[in-house]
Amino acid sequence: MSPGGKGTKTGAFWELVIRPVLDIHYSGRFQTHVPVGRQLFGAAYYADFVVRDDAGGIIVSAKWQQVRGTAEQKLLYEIASLISIIRNSDEYRKAYVVLGGTGFSGGARSFLLRNDHRKVLADGHLVEVVSLEDFLSRANKGEL
Repeated sequence: MSPGGKGTKTGAFWELVIRPVLDIHYSGRFQTHVPVGRQLFGAAYYADFVVRDDAGGIIVSAKWQQVRGTAEQKLLYEIASLISIIRNSDEYRKAYVVLGGTGFSGGARSFLLRNDHRKVLADGHLVEVVSLEDFLSRANKGEL
């Protein structure tokens, strides 16, 4: 689910922000731009990162929203696709959606970071939405 134009450039930057902590704490145990399954509508889904640990694979989707727009509304589709991918795979046990940027509306950001998708999507516990700070803190502790 890559946006076009400027969104692609800011998304690539966002991945560069996350990568150093993975390089330090998960060296040799993560890959970038990995095909992990199919989105709900059938297109291939490429994870920004896949981290491997003793318990299995963890999909990481880095989502940067620099300006207001409809991208935040597409995140529920993203989360539902990730749930489906994990359900249909023996390889992945969990996914993180890492939010960043000032373009998310207050309501959307709050909904997402409270993980309220779990109230409306079956198996919502398989995907956790976190801020960059929370993700980096967990990764620094080796607790993804």
